[in-house]
Amino acid sequence: MSLNVTLQKIIENGSKRIREIDGETMLVKPSDEKWSKNEILGHLVDSAIINYQRIMLAQLKEDLIFDGYDQVNWVQLNGYRSRNTEEILKIWEAINTHISQVVSTIPESTMNRKTVHHNFDKISMQVLRKGEESNLHYLIWDYIFHVEHHLAQIIDGYEKMNVLFKD
Repeated sequence: MSLNVTLQKIIENGSKRIREIDGETMLVKPSDEKWSKNEILGHLVDSAIINYQRIMLAQLKEDLIFDGYDQVNWVQLNGYRSRNTEEILKIWEAINTHISQVVSTIPESTMNRKTVHHNFDKISMQVLRKGEESNLHYLIWDYIFHVEHHLAQIIDGYEKMNVLFKD
């Protein structure tokens, strides 16, 4: 299954399941150090914005080196803990649907263009060693892996699609 179709299925399934969760449950913080489900969803919005930018930039440059971001402060500054879940969810759906559409238009040659110039040892969830060959396909795959990791934190019994990375 292509990455864009996979992402679209994740959006549809994840959105449906999140809408089934009670609003109060979405606001509960398990501890002072941990995010509420609403904050995790907000983090997924922030991550989508950052990764959309990375996907676009990756098509225009030869390396895959990108800035990180202060995800903890972004969640706090956006006030996701007290925001309406449906509002956050609609933003998440819209951005990821847009990402899915963009991914569907990326030429295979661009998607699979190899480089050892990346910082996936710093920004990826599934870390690659510095200097290990990679490509845009890996960046998008890792983003999807990240989305599912957090959906499993929000949705009890969430079943990941187990998308394997294919070089």
